[in-house]
Order: sequence, then C-alpha cells, then structure tokens
Amino acid sequence: MPFPRDDAPRLDSHDIREALSRIVASHPFNISPKLTSFLRFVVESTLAGHGDRLKGYTIGVEALGRGANFDPQTDPIVRVEALRLRRALARYYSGAGASDSVVIELPRGHYVPSFRRARRSAAAAIWLRARGVLHWLLAA
Repeated sequence: MPFPRDDAPRLDSHDIREALSRIVASHPFNISPKLTSFLRFVVESTLAGHGDRLKGYTIGVEALGRGANFDPQTDPIVRVEALRLRRALARYYSGAGASDSVVIELPRGHYVPSFRRARRSAAAAIWLRARGVLHWLLAA
C-alpha cells in the first residue's frame, strides 16, 4: 500500500475541504464559533483565489461579525483570534489530526493559510500501514 511522499502532487480543493471538515468537527473548533468561522473564511477565500483580500478589516467584518466601523488598528480581535487559531491548529495536529494527510497552517504574520501534505516518519508510515491492514482484516 503506497503512502504519500513529500513530493506528492499538489493538493486539490477537495482534499483541503475534507481536511477543513475534519478540523472544524474536532475539539476545540466544534465549541468555538469564532475559531471555526475564522478558519472556514480564510480557507474558502484562499481556495476561491481571494487570498489577497485577507486583511484584518475583511476578516473582522466578514468572519468575526464586526460592524462596518470596525478598526483593526484599535480592536485587536483579529490578531487575538489568529493567535488562538494557530494554537488550536497546533494542538489538533499533535492530537486528533496527527494522522491527517493534509495540513492547514496559518503562518505567523499572515492571514493567508498554507496547505501541504503531512510529512510522515518511517515509524508513522509503518504504524499507519499496520492500522490499515488491521482495519481491512476487521472489515472482511
């Protein structure tokens, strides 16, 4: 059974949306509407080709529900939520998402997410292969 390599083909939007769905269904995203809204907004905007529009004002108004008079210079909500989002993503990938094949990241200092295939160690690949064989045997 082949496993994705670091030089695997580019991700398509379907792969990314599946990863997004898994993330927002997990804790703490499933109990935090702000985190979920922020992540969904930046991912979908990027996939739609509007990553250049991802600024503090746009996120504050469109994802976090701030009014048209929102000023990201005086209201730190977007920066605070971006920090919370980065931490929540790190916790997700060190826990429930450790075996995910797609990684969504929000690079520090930016609101445009990046997408990549997960890098797996040889031990992780062996564990996943064994898990897949076990699943196959149990399903048969």
